[in-house]
Amino acid sequence: MRMKSIRSRRWGQVGAVGGMALLAGLMPGTGVASGTHVVETRLGYSCTTASGEHGADVTVSVELPVSSPVGVAVQPEQVRIGLALAPELLGELPEGESPVLSGAASLQTTVTQNGVSTDVMWQALEIPESAVVADRDTDVEASGAVPTVTPRSSGAMVFAAGKLQLDLVVRPSGGGTPEPVVVPVTCTADADQSAELGTVRVPVPSDGTVPGAPDGPDAGTTPQEDARNADAGVAADAKEVTAPELPGCKILYGPVTAPPRAAHGYMAGYANVNKQKAATKFQDPTHLLLQLNSMLAVYSCPTGSLTWVHSEGTMDYRGKPQMPPARSTFLTFGFMPTTATVEMSLTGPVYIDTFNDGAPDPVTGRRKESTTATTQVNLRLYDVSVNGTPLDVGPNCRTARSMELALVGKGSTGSGPDEGYTVRSGGPLLGSADVPPFTGCGATEDLDNVFTAAVSGPANYTKMMQGPLCVDGAPAHCPEPPRPKPER
Repeated sequence: MRMKSIRSRRWGQVGAVGGMALLAGLMPGTGVASGTHVVETRLGYSCTTASGEHGADVTVSVELPVSSPVGVAVQPEQVRIGLALAPELLGELPEGESPVLSGAASLQTTVTQNGVSTDVMWQALEIPESAVVADRDTDVEASGAVPTVTPRSSGAMVFAAGKLQLDLVVRPSGGGTPEPVVVPVTCTADADQSAELGTVRVPVPSDGTVPGAPDGPDAGTTPQEDARNADAGVAADAKEVTAPELPGCKILYGPVTAPPRAAHGYMAGYANVNKQKAATKFQDPTHLLLQLNSMLAVYSCPTGSLTWVHSEGTMDYRGKPQMPPARSTFLTFGFMPTTATVEMSLTGPVYIDTFNDGAPDPVTGRRKESTTATTQVNLRLYDVSVNGTPLDVGPNCRTARSMELALVGKGSTGSGPDEGYTVRSGGPLLGSADVPPFTGCGATEDLDNVFTAAVSGPANYTKMMQGPLCVDGAPAHCPEPPRPKPER
């Protein structure tokens, strides 16, 4: 007999199983499905915690295309997993009034087509904070983005649910001591049921062929695989990404990879040259090409939970990873007017690390967001003139090594517009860079020491303004984002 220590939660806004939510129809052959349907499935699970094994009724809701062409990625949308947690499941709760619960969930799914199956993890599904009331069930709803799956042949694609993992954090609503209670819950779908979540029809192509598709059935690839293939030649200076260590905090969940979301936007700004008591203005905005939210981890900290999200990107100026060249004039050594074109190029990806508060500020009701963007860059000088007379510095007058540029943006989200800097809405990014010595300067004489003395040095303040991003469709399928102006 099933113990009802976990009971399902259903959403009033979701229609009956198989209910249709038709989208605007598009002509066949465009690679976009003509409609979607929302499927809500109730499944029995057996869940194991420190208190033993408990029966569970879990409700999974997902929006799937009715059909999709061969070779076109199928994107499950509006994924939600709902259940109710009984008090005995959570164990001993932190002392104090109204503990709060948050965490993350992962659901292993299987996609089967023509007898071939592919396991796809729906992971890093966020469980937002909710109050825990003593002796009452606590409703849990996990949601988030999940990977696409691309059919490589015709035939129905069947999605089915598998193992469910919940990583829960229960802490006092006021934060601080005592330590939060961490509750891992591992659930296995009961064998005496159909775990099917939904089906997508994949019709036979009108010409019977799919350009570039392999022979035979294939349940498809995930965005992580596609991104690795696409980026294979991009990151010569790429580093292995790991979740950062935070003093006093421990990782509750992750780090896990997640399907990155394409985005693009623009950035412009200023970079000081301390020795010249002046700044180089990058007036023309550079084009940013980004892959957002490629890795995630959830931390338990004394002040509450934190979510770390990792993204990566590059700059694009006429197909090169650099800022548009900037023309600057300085008084070299305080009296000699020198004009040069400055080119700042990336030598590897831009690594973007964002931390979000797990709970809103009790006073403002807003969630704080802090982002650090780090990359390695080289500087090159050319088209130089001194007191109006051209100075031939050659084609390779550049910093002797790459330098690290780290920019920090802080802001908040909540009701109303974002404040300060957030990754999606943009804003000011502040930082500094140590400019290395120069090499390769001078066509007929060695000018390395001249430019090293005039430019190189530590802690050169930098301020960049990022405009709002266009997410999911960069750059072909969304409007042109605004181009920010430099701000001193």
